[in-house]
Amino acid sequence: MKKLLLGTFAACVLLANASAVPVEDFIGTWKLERTSVPNYVVIKQEGERLVALRYTRNVLSNKITERRFPASYANGDVSIASGETVIEARSVNDVATVTMLAEAYKKISSSTAAPTS
Repeated sequence: MKKLLLGTFAACVLLANASAVPVEDFIGTWKLERTSVPNYVVIKQEGERLVALRYTRNVLSNKITERRFPASYANGDVSIASGETVIEARSVNDVATVTMLAEAYKKISSSTAAPTS
């Protein structure tokens, strides 16, 4: 009976982790969907670490600014240490999603190069 319970538990754990979105689904360029103003989040691998970069246009200088945040992947989600800026990269219904302050971002590319516009 004990072996049966352990086997059932192990199978449940495998099934729970089987639906986790792989980290590769998060890596790439994400653009804020509801605006034409440049507002991007790029998630990329740098060596063994993940990093999230947020690109926005500075209204005064008309230049794109970059902010870097350390990130990590676990259980199908990317945790981004972004201080006061809340960037969430989560697995929702087995699909990678990125939001910031409840605004949805759409993955536009698997490229991790800095956006130019």
